[in-house]
Amino acid sequence: MVILGGVRFDPDDLPWFAGELTARVFGGATVPTVDDGDFPQAVELLAASGGGAVDPDEFDPAELLADVLALVAAETSLPAAALREPVGLEVRRRRVEDAVRRVVGHRA
Repeated sequence: MVILGGVRFDPDDLPWFAGELTARVFGGATVPTVDDGDFPQAVELLAASGGGAVDPDEFDPAELLADVLALVAAETSLPAAALREPVGLEVRRRRVEDAVRRVVGHRA
């Protein structure tokens, strides 16, 4: 098991992982980076996920994980006041989950 950003990394459910990470970051945690000590282990888990989480024809596992982290970072760095129509943090978390589903073509 790998803990990335304080969240159990689940390579077979990247939307859930991104949502949990988003909630933690809104709570004051920081988004992990590719320099995080657990990043290589998470990449290996993602690569070994049997194709369920990552299509190697579309993404390198490291690239995909970096993209997921970037989506979390982008959403959590945007102040609520910048939104044209402010929404709650739970809605913002679901938006991150949906974005990750779209990126990975997740079948959830």
